[in-house]
Amino acid sequence: MIRFLKPMPRHWRYLLVPLLSFFIPAMGQDARLQGYIEDGLRNNQGLKQQRFILERNLFALKEARTFFYPEVNFSTSYLDSRGGRKISIPIGDLLNPVYASLNELTNSSAFPKVENVSQTFNPRNYYDAKFRTSLPLYNAEITYNTRIRKEQIHLQQAEVDVYRRELVREIKVAYYACQQSDEAIRILESAVSLARENLRFNQALVKNDKAIRTVISRSENELIGLEARLVNARNESVNAKAYFNFILNKPLDSILEIAPANESVSFIDSAAEGRREELLKLESLSKINALSGQLARAGALPKLSTFIDLGSQGDFVDFNKDTRYYLFGVTLDWRVFANNRTQYKVKQAEMEQKATGEQISQVEQQLQLQNKTAANTLQSAVQTYQATKSQTALSHQYYTDQQKLYREGQSLYIELLDAQNRLISDQLQQSISYLNVQTRAAELERARASYLFSN
Repeated sequence: MIRFLKPMPRHWRYLLVPLLSFFIPAMGQDARLQGYIEDGLRNNQGLKQQRFILERNLFALKEARTFFYPEVNFSTSYLDSRGGRKISIPIGDLLNPVYASLNELTNSSAFPKVENVSQTFNPRNYYDAKFRTSLPLYNAEITYNTRIRKEQIHLQQAEVDVYRRELVREIKVAYYACQQSDEAIRILESAVSLARENLRFNQALVKNDKAIRTVISRSENELIGLEARLVNARNESVNAKAYFNFILNKPLDSILEIAPANESVSFIDSAAEGRREELLKLESLSKINALSGQLARAGALPKLSTFIDLGSQGDFVDFNKDTRYYLFGVTLDWRVFANNRTQYKVKQAEMEQKATGEQISQVEQQLQLQNKTAANTLQSAVQTYQATKSQTALSHQYYTDQQKLYREGQSLYIELLDAQNRLISDQLQQSISYLNVQTRAAELERARASYLFSN
């Protein structure tokens, strides 16, 4: 922390923050902010959506793995028909002469006359019910589909991590905005208090004939203006906290605990950088494209599987040893000709992989530029804050001197007002500069992916 030789006035002491080093990659945060980050990571609706998508991909992987195991299906059919094509079977014409001869030889009627038969092609009152168990013996497409599902999980996990890091940055920026709005309220409350004190002092001067009534009117107008600015600052604070609650998925009017800006804030010197999840996403996408090419090639390979049917077929409601059956078989499916369809699919996957490779190279450069830009912007913000802090110290000293001279009757009230307005403006500007430093530090932390998640 920066230390001063003498205490600073209360109404602007809270604007001081530690000096930053050259790198300034990470910033310590109070326990309340860390608690809000954890709440946001648990409750944010957008992050929940990303996690649901990740869980969906996990189930998709489990689904892909089931194709390696046997599959049992039950199917049944019932057929009944009338009419249609027929075939005539001359059984009577063939057997009746023979039967007649036999009856004459045996002098009996043991062999009756038989009618010709007309049989339809469609079955009548027929059912077929069976359980079919099938098992793939060799199918390369199943293997590559499973690998693609695994990479899709990695891709979605990286997507979740990207969202988490963006959410951490948003929570920090929203928290600092709430903090800055509270500081603006404190500054304006202090300014209103000073304006009221000046009004009372001027009223006493006018009462004792030491000043004209114009100073009272000017003091009242100044007080009204500051009170209006205070009301506006309070409304902005309400809006900032409502947005913060929205990010945390809480009721918009929930009470928040915001640490004052004058609490100890530490900055850690570390050049450690994390692996950006955006690159991990593209690397997973490149692997998926490579696997898609292998999947396309697998489409031209033979597929070998086996099956067994256990069932019953016959006249409806009949079920006995004569109707029961089993059927076992092995099938081979091999696409011999498809007019170069497989080659075209492979080329598409290769082009996708090359495009992803170029995108990875481009994104790496963009992330390096973002990292460097964020570091330089933070350094500029620190320098701006130091300048505004120095300006605020001068403005405070100038206001103190002018107030003393005015009370001794050695300066005009307009000079005191000018010093007061300058002090208020510099205090607000310093508060904004402090917010800018905090925000730029959060952006650099995001650019370097240096925030460590608890899980």
